[in-house]
Amino acid sequence: INKEIVNLSLKSTRGDTDLLELKNDLMIVEKNIRDTNNLLLELTGKEEKLSGEKELLKERSSYDASDSKVHDNIANLKENIMQNENAIKLVLKDIDSLNNSLGEEKANITKKEIEYSNLKKRKSEIELEYDNKRRESVDVDHKIDSLKNYIENNGDVPSSVRSVLNNPRLKGIHGVFSSVIETKEEYTKALEVSIMSTKNYIIVDNEEVAKESIEYLKDNNLGRATFFPLNVIKPKGIDGESLESITKVDGYIGIFSDLVTYDSKYYNIISNQLGNVILSRDIDSANKISSIINRRYKVVSLDGSVINVGGSISGGSLFKSSSIITSKRELENLERKKIELKEVNDNLLINLNEINSNISSYEEKLYIDRSNVQIIEEQIKNKEEIIVEINKSLDEDNRELESLSHVTDSTISVMEEKIMKEYYEVSLEKNTTVKNLKDLEKEKDKISKQIDELEYQNKSSNGELRTKEKSLKELELKNNKISFKLDNYLKVLSEEYSLTFEKAKEIYTLDKDINEARSEINTYHNILKNIGMVNIESIKEYETVSERYNTLTTQKNDLFNAKNTLLEIIDEMDEVMKRDFLDTFNKVREEFQKVFKELFGGGSADLKLTDKDNILETGIDIVASPPGKKLKSITLLSGGEMTLTAISLIFAILNVRSVPFCIFDEVEAALDESNVDNFGKYLEHYKDKTQFLIITHKKKTMEYADTLYGITMQESGVSKLVSVKLAGIDK
Repeated sequence: INKEIVNLSLKSTRGDTDLLELKNDLMIVEKNIRDTNNLLLELTGKEEKLSGEKELLKERSSYDASDSKVHDNIANLKENIMQNENAIKLVLKDIDSLNNSLGEEKANITKKEIEYSNLKKRKSEIELEYDNKRRESVDVDHKIDSLKNYIENNGDVPSSVRSVLNNPRLKGIHGVFSSVIETKEEYTKALEVSIMSTKNYIIVDNEEVAKESIEYLKDNNLGRATFFPLNVIKPKGIDGESLESITKVDGYIGIFSDLVTYDSKYYNIISNQLGNVILSRDIDSANKISSIINRRYKVVSLDGSVINVGGSISGGSLFKSSSIITSKRELENLERKKIELKEVNDNLLINLNEINSNISSYEEKLYIDRSNVQIIEEQIKNKEEIIVEINKSLDEDNRELESLSHVTDSTISVMEEKIMKEYYEVSLEKNTTVKNLKDLEKEKDKISKQIDELEYQNKSSNGELRTKEKSLKELELKNNKISFKLDNYLKVLSEEYSLTFEKAKEIYTLDKDINEARSEINTYHNILKNIGMVNIESIKEYETVSERYNTLTTQKNDLFNAKNTLLEIIDEMDEVMKRDFLDTFNKVREEFQKVFKELFGGGSADLKLTDKDNILETGIDIVASPPGKKLKSITLLSGGEMTLTAISLIFAILNVRSVPFCIFDEVEAALDESNVDNFGKYLEHYKDKTQFLIITHKKKTMEYADTLYGITMQESGVSKLVSVKLAGIDK
């Protein structure tokens, strides 16, 4: 929810910024509309004035002319010519405006087609990933079913043992020894070695059940089996002196019976088999522990090596065979993986549905935009036809005017022609202004619509943001309540039972209903309360506690001395760390400045410490300014520039501390061809220093490789490796 709140806040901020820009654009357009209206009012008055002067002068010139009809005809022809010329100019302006709109629509279509294509590509990628994950889920389900079947049917036990377990007539059978214990994954190998000889021993209620089972095996000639009667097996352990002598040994982990989980009714058997088995980190610590206790107990290391009683050593590699213990561990891992795969698949389906919705939206928008293009193209065609018709009329008027010139003087008075020309110039400007006003009104409507949509989106986002913030507060309150309750439980566990949660979970398993267990605990508390506070052993206990106190006081003083020594060592290490860090930082910084300029072909870059006074906790800021840019924050860089900056930093580190091998996984994916070429050229610097394995889809990068590897599937379901050696070829 925190992540969603951050995204919604960023979206709201961007929306507010866009809204502010749109409102600013609307103010500019409205000002232009007011200015255009004032101009139109001025031109209308001027046109009316010139129209009156034109008509008055026309009547006067007609009266003074020798042939008034010819004069009127000539004046009308010249007016028609000027009108048609104005009409052509206005239609051409309409065509220019339509062509601009057509260009915008086509550019918009091209942009949407690219986005539509990217969505389709992304959809294919998600569908492919979903299919792969679904197949993986099916495979995991199949493995889970197989493991469950294997565990339920005691797959790794001998047939004689299985026949006893599967015989419904035999009562008091609990299962094999390995099936009643569990441990952490890191202890699994050591546990298998520790119980290798007894893992298939059958746990039974008593000797009578064991005897009955043995008779059954004899009578049916089914083989042999070994039994653990619960009422006979006694617990074993390590003497206190030996235990105290090894607990401080480096590599000592614990007594194995304390590191496994089981039902409490099997305590005697678990203790008998694992209560005197010591677990160590490795063979060296095992040898050391065994030597301290004079080889009296078995010591097992995490890798499965064993120091037996008496000192014999067993070890080596284990055959990778299935067992109940490893199968249970594998089943747990597969169950977790199944949940993870389900979450991934659910998210992929959500993304797929969202992309499908976006694709449908883009298809609808593209259809509308293409229809608009057809409409605009048809309008342009009609306007061009109108120009053709006007030109025909204009040619006829010119021919008629020319024919009149053979009969009489085709001129009109200079003043009349001047007024007429001024009138039609003003008329053209007025009509042009009217068209401009309409265009501005359309732009105003467009911006107003965008503002309304953006305000609606912002309102929706803000509402969702408030809902998320409310949900977050509710969850935080719930979390605080649970944390408080949990702290109280842990306090009770610590004060009343002297246990941590992890230790309690590791040692004890609740094998009954929790309410029943609570009731039983209350009963025990009441019994203890009724016993009272009498303790006749208090004097002897005081002596024991006093002795313990003196011992602990001595140990406490030793610990304080050790603590002071450690703090001095830490201070010395801090100084060394500061010195080495600053030395390395300065070298990387110097190399980063050089590499950045080489890869970008100029510009500047730097590394800065965020807190120079606190070297051990300081952060590092990356400052990068590509050629021709002055950026205050690296977040203002484009994706390609960020990628090239990161690559520059990696190369700077490699220049300071070279490595023999390096893997790049599509690091240059966001770069253009020119920068990919720069990246490839720079790799040549490491020709004899570092071997690079580069995963890429960029052909330019491949040109710099010595060897190419690819996977092809010529036959369905059969993948093959293809390699091409380019070393030595003239590239």
